[in-house]
Amino acid sequence: MPARPEELLRHFRQAFAADPAAAFRDWFRAQEELRNETRDPEARALADDLWAFSAQLSFPAPVDRARFQHNLGVFFGTLGPASDLTRARSLFQNALAHFASDDDAGWRARTLHNFATALSNLGTTRLEMEESISRFDEALTWRTSEREIARGVTLHNRGIACRRLAELAPERALAALTESAASFQEAAEIRGRHDLAEGRATSLFQLGLTLERLTEGGTRPDAARAALQCFDEAAQLFQNAGKTHSARVSERHRDQWSAGGKPSSDPPPKGG
Repeated sequence: MPARPEELLRHFRQAFAADPAAAFRDWFRAQEELRNETRDPEARALADDLWAFSAQLSFPAPVDRARFQHNLGVFFGTLGPASDLTRARSLFQNALAHFASDDDAGWRARTLHNFATALSNLGTTRLEMEESISRFDEALTWRTSEREIARGVTLHNRGIACRRLAELAPERALAALTESAASFQEAAEIRGRHDLAEGRATSLFQLGLTLERLTEGGTRPDAARAALQCFDEAAQLFQNAGKTHSARVSERHRDQWSAGGKPSSDPPPKGG
C-alpha cells in the first residue's frame, strides 16, 4: 500500500478505473490497515474520494454495479472513521432497486439484512431503529427455516436493534425488549442445532444483556435467573472455543448476578 496519502488516492483512482470489483477488495483491505494504524484522516479521505467518483465507474453488467453498491454500503454502514449512514442508505437503496425480482431474492435478503444492520449500528432515532427492525423482518421472509444459518445471523442482529429501540423509545421498552429476547433465543437455538458454538455463545450473551434490562423495575422477576443461565452457558462455550476474554466477560456478568449485585459494564463480546 502506498505510504503517502496522495499516492494512495492516485493508486486507487487508477485501480477502480481498470477493475472496480478487484480494486474494491484491495481498497477494503487498505481501509482495515488504516483503521488498525489509527490513520483516521487518511481513511476518511480515501472514502470521500471513492464516494466522489463511484457513480462514474463502469461495470460489465447492472448486477455488478448493484453488488458493488451493496458492498460499499456495508463499508459506510459499519462503525469506523469513515462511517456515514446517509451514504450507506443511498447505496443500499440503489442496490435494492436492482434486486427486485425473485431471481435476486438471495441478494435482496442480504442487502436488506446489511441495510438494517447499518441502521442499527449508526441510527440515533426511534424512526431509524423501527426502520431497521422492519428491514430485518423483510429479510426474514426469505431467510426462513430452509436457510437457518443466515436466519440466525439476521435474528441476532434484529435482537440488538430491538434493544436499541427500547433505549430510544422508553414507552415501548417492555415490548421491544420482549421482541429482542425472542430474537436472541431463536438465534441461539439455531446456532446450537448447527453446532456453531461461538455463535450460540454470542447470542446467549446478548440474550443475557436483554434479560438484564427486563429485570429493571420488576417487570420480569424471572429474567434474572434466565440471564444468569445465559451468561453461565456463554462463558462455558467461549472457554471451550478458546475465547478467553469473552469467557471472562460472561463470567463476570454471571458472578455478579449470582451475588445479587449490579451487572458488569464490560463491553460485550464481539460477534454477530
